[in-house]
Amino acid sequence: MVRAMSEPPRAPEVVEDLALGAFRLVKERLDFELDFTPETLPVLDHFLRELGAEDGGELDEKAVAVVAPCVGAYFGEVCRRSLAGLGWVVVDDDYEAWRLERPDGSLRFNPIGAALEAIHGEEVAGWHGHFEVAPALREAVTSALEGVGSVREDDYFRLAVRHEVLEQTLVALGRHERARQLN
Repeated sequence: MVRAMSEPPRAPEVVEDLALGAFRLVKERLDFELDFTPETLPVLDHFLRELGAEDGGELDEKAVAVVAPCVGAYFGEVCRRSLAGLGWVVVDDDYEAWRLERPDGSLRFNPIGAALEAIHGEEVAGWHGHFEVAPALREAVTSALEGVGSVREDDYFRLAVRHEVLEQTLVALGRHERARQLN
């Protein structure tokens, strides 16, 4: 398991503010208090499923425009706080350019993009919600993830599953780095 050993530095204030927005939305809707742990991600997934079920299954794009940045910031903070070696890159109010990444550039993704994909249940072009792994490391990561097993199509975009896959990806990257250092 790749857990942070000590409390990571604080996130940018704008990220914290948005993440607290997710806290408030879930508290109001589900009467549940998020606590920035991976165990709360299934509750967040439930919240997003309920959002998609409103109005006969038609998503209100105005609501999505508010919810996605909040949920994405919360999801990113859960990842950053629970998994070692990830840091925010925040580009003003350009949410499409935000990302969490490893300092060495071996992995990056946009948590707001991941939230949008969880809301829509499909890939959302231009948001980079998927994990981008450095080309030289893709084979090692792919091999490690294949050993874990497949993900059901219904679960593919859920944030709880994304966190688990991210954890396994970071484990694979760590193994690859250790093997490289030994050689």
